[in-house]
Amino acid sequence: MNRIELGLEKEKRYVVACSFGPDSMALLASAIENGLSIVVAHVNYRKRDAAVFEQSELEKYCKERNIKIYVLDLLGEKHKGNFQDWARQKRYEFFKEVAYKEDASAVLVAHQQDDVIETYLMQKKRGNIVKNHGISVENDIFGVKVIRPLLSYSKQQLKDFDEINHIPYSIDESNLTDHYSRNKIRHEIVEKLSQEERNAVLEEIANSKKVEVEFKTIWQKKEFETLSYEQVVSLLGHYMELTFDHVNLSKGFVDEIKKALSSSTNCIFELTNALRLEIDYGILYLVNKKRLQPYEIEFNKKAKNEFLDIDFSSGAEDRNIPANNLNLVVKNLDKNSKTIIKNYSVKIKRLFIDWKMPHFLRIIWPGIFDEKGNLLYIPRYRRNFEDKHKSKFVIATAYFTKF
Repeated sequence: MNRIELGLEKEKRYVVACSFGPDSMALLASAIENGLSIVVAHVNYRKRDAAVFEQSELEKYCKERNIKIYVLDLLGEKHKGNFQDWARQKRYEFFKEVAYKEDASAVLVAHQQDDVIETYLMQKKRGNIVKNHGISVENDIFGVKVIRPLLSYSKQQLKDFDEINHIPYSIDESNLTDHYSRNKIRHEIVEKLSQEERNAVLEEIANSKKVEVEFKTIWQKKEFETLSYEQVVSLLGHYMELTFDHVNLSKGFVDEIKKALSSSTNCIFELTNALRLEIDYGILYLVNKKRLQPYEIEFNKKAKNEFLDIDFSSGAEDRNIPANNLNLVVKNLDKNSKTIIKNYSVKIKRLFIDWKMPHFLRIIWPGIFDEKGNLLYIPRYRRNFEDKHKSKFVIATAYFTKF
């Protein structure tokens, strides 16, 4: 095999995720040969003796071809919990940063046909209910599109491609052990499959029953109640996958969620460290807990980030902020603190209840303070509330239900 056709648009820019392994080097070489506009992103986990050598060789390869390369060096960083989950999160956060910086339309990763089979066999062994068996050609991770253009090629085909075209690569020796369950499946099953057996598994994947469900993070009561157990598990599993964490969901637990939704009680289910299912006033929200972080932004006339857009350039007297007060701070409110409304002292917590604000928004709802820490203004919350003030204060509440 002398050439690999990736089938990607030359007008777009891509980030090639490259480890210097045979698969990712075949992807990188093919991207160059296909005339794509690319940059390379490499993560050095510092877990192996060869890691520094691999980084150096990849940097040399890119320099010789005038390709920009970004490197995330994790020297000295300690992981918590499962290393594979931690590493996956680190690299995709990095890929997203590079994609945004380079205005790239997608990140290309080198998953191939053997990975598809391994993933399917793991899913089958665990009895996982998933949206798609195997590996998807495309999906979104952390808000950036990820494309896997090599899924129709076997690992051996990619190695042969590297050898024929004299493409350098290195073998990760940890992949040769059975320390991880995926490696065990790879060595004991996938590598021993005949071509006929491989084709049979691929056909089984293609014909496997797919669970049809709309992947969205805000559900009306009546909508969610119509979902089957399989659809709920597929839905929640999708967002757990995007946050690099997973728990098995029993039918009893799903029934408990539906029971809570049918009652008038608000409640919260902490599904994983990163995913919260919240029921507020008959609406179900799937919340990305990683976004619920405290913040404090000093500003003069304007302030903007991913969920706030404030413009007081023409004054904010319509929000009871004096014209001469230019040194302002916007930060999340303490729900237990108080404010004055019509000469009465009112707990902010009480306002949130009166406004029927979802609980996740109560964690991050902003207030405007002066430089001495005095609370000047709290924007009102209402679902579909139309702000008719002349000054601009936009809060993108959907930011917290994005993954």
